[in-house]
Parts: sequence; structure tokens; C-alpha cells
Amino acid sequence: MLQQMEGLITRTKELRGLPATTRQLMSLLEDDTVEAAKVVEVIEKDPALTSNLLKLANSAFFGVRRQVGGARDALVLLGNRTVVNLAFAAGMGDILQGPLAAYRLDRGQLWRHALSTALGARHLAGLAGDRVAGERAFTAGLVHDIGKLLLNRPLREHLEQLPVDGSMEELLAAETSILGFNHAEAGGRLGEAWNFPPYLVEIIAKHHDPRQEAEQEAEQEALLRAVAAANMVASHVGQGGGSRDLDSEELLAAAVPLGYEATDLLELADRLPGDLDSLLGMLGESR
Repeated sequence: MLQQMEGLITRTKELRGLPATTRQLMSLLEDDTVEAAKVVEVIEKDPALTSNLLKLANSAFFGVRRQVGGARDALVLLGNRTVVNLAFAAGMGDILQGPLAAYRLDRGQLWRHALSTALGARHLAGLAGDRVAGERAFTAGLVHDIGKLLLNRPLREHLEQLPVDGSMEELLAAETSILGFNHAEAGGRLGEAWNFPPYLVEIIAKHHDPRQEAEQEAEQEALLRAVAAANMVASHVGQGGGSRDLDSEELLAAAVPLGYEATDLLELADRLPGDLDSLLGMLGESR
């Protein structure tokens, strides 16, 4: 299976690697002692990235009380880790915007699903009051479905074998039947190829099976559960990633066992469309 995925990564020329600035930000995500000057230096090399960062930082759900006018200003108001996470999110936009015919996703749909999952994961991980966990969950939610970028091309040759408006379980089963692995497993390997940190690789690979037996720290387990549940909530509110939407009963049956109260999940479902609209508006995009 691993050899097949390696070959897929090598042959998929249309799947470009991460931009240099985004790769640098990824390394900064893992450096708890990074200096503010280094963060500013990386971000300000890319004017488009800086612009998108400021749009994100000024969006309502990040709670900034005054206008963020530049990368240095963002660092003062939000802190290094938050700014690096936001800049990384801004840098992933172009990569996740394209259409995916195999998943019947038009241009922008995967991006909106990724943003919805990121926002939801940030909210769920932050319920315990841990801001750092919320930021990590946002990043993990943003990239959880990168495996679909890798599988889109080979799966396009087997459209008749892929479910139309099927459940996620049916989609995962079809992927495995056709290729020998699913998009979560492929995404984990792609994350390794892109030098993602281990915690992100694990979340990407396991986001459809967060209760797999694994030796992991409590914080990592909580992040994985937050992304898995947020992925389901995104599907519930019409921002799914290639499978049919979940109704309320299906959402609660799948997500409550992950440790969340039904009221928290339904509250997130109520607020998520508005949060997504706000974020897309700040990015100059429409839903």
C-alpha cells in the first residue's frame, strides 16, 4: 500500500508542492521559541500572503478589538503562534481551491469544507479554554482532506464505481476497493512528503477513525476528536467534502461518542454558517 501511494505522489504532476513561504511557516509552527522578527520576515516576503493574513486577523471571530494594520501589529495583538497559524491558512488557500471531479466538488467547495472544519475544530478544541489547542485544531482542520488532492486523478477513471450522494463510509469503502487505501491514509503520507509535523500527519490519517487504538498524548487525542467531530458538523450544515450531508440524528450518533455534548454540537452547527460567511467575506470570497 505504501509503495502504491509513493508512486501516486511521484506521478501526480498536477499536484504541486507547498509554496516556499508556506513551507517556512510550517517549520515555524513547530518552534515554540521562534522570535517575532523571524515570523515577520517570512510573512512580509509574500505581499499576497500578508494581505490574506490581515483579512483573516481582522475577521470577527478572532476577537481583535482594533484594526490589525500589518504583520507586526498582528503579532502584538494575537501572538506568534496565532499569526503563524493564520498565515499558514492563508497560504493553503490556492492549493485547496481547485475542483475535484472524482468527489463531485466544484471549484472552491473543498476550500469551504476545509475552512468550515477548521473553524469547527477551533471552536470544539477551545471549549476547554486552551487557546493553543484551538489554534492547532484550526490548522489541522484546514488540511485534513489533502488526501483528496492526491486521489482525485486516479479516481476520475473509476467514476462509475464511486457513490453519488453516498455516505462517507461508502466513499471510503469505494476508495479502498479501487486503490487499496482511502483519502485519509493517502493524506497522511502526503503530509509526510510535505514535511508536516507528526501531530498533523496523524490527524490527517485518522480523522475518519479517531478511536483507532494508538499511543498518543491526551492533547493529541483531543485535537483528533475535535477535527473528526468538526468534519461531521461541516457536512451537517451543507459544507461536506464529497459525501452526502448528515442529518441531526446522524451527526449526534457519530459525534457524541467522541466526547461532546449534543448541545455543544448543535450550537456549533447553528453558528458555523455565519462564521464561514464572515471568514469568506474577509477573504473577499462569496459562499
